[in-house]
Amino acid sequence: MISFVKEAESLMEKGQLDRLKNDEVRITQLVRGFSSSWKQSVESMSQDAMRSFTNFKNGTSIIQGALTQLIQYYHGFHKILNQPAFRSLAVRSELINLHHLMVEVKKHKPNF
Repeated sequence: MISFVKEAESLMEKGQLDRLKNDEVRITQLVRGFSSSWKQSVESMSQDAMRSFTNFKNGTSIIQGALTQLIQYYHGFHKILNQPAFRSLAVRSELINLHHLMVEVKKHKPNF
């Protein structure tokens, strides 16, 4: 998803987003792959970071950085799929709501 977002944002800046119009299969795979595994992946990443870093502060800092990037890239993905070139894609209805993602991610924000 990250590489797609970077590529699409670059093309959007150049006004060439239509070049990705034929990537429906790729976009469908990205949406469905993310939708099916994001929650489990966030949980796994959080647990791995806490196990890997004995310094609680470092571990939580790394988790927060990763979760922030996840939200930023997913927000970018949403913005790209809201562009006219992609509005007709049926798979857009399978996107995870950004607010829902943020609420779930906040559950992994450690409290000091």
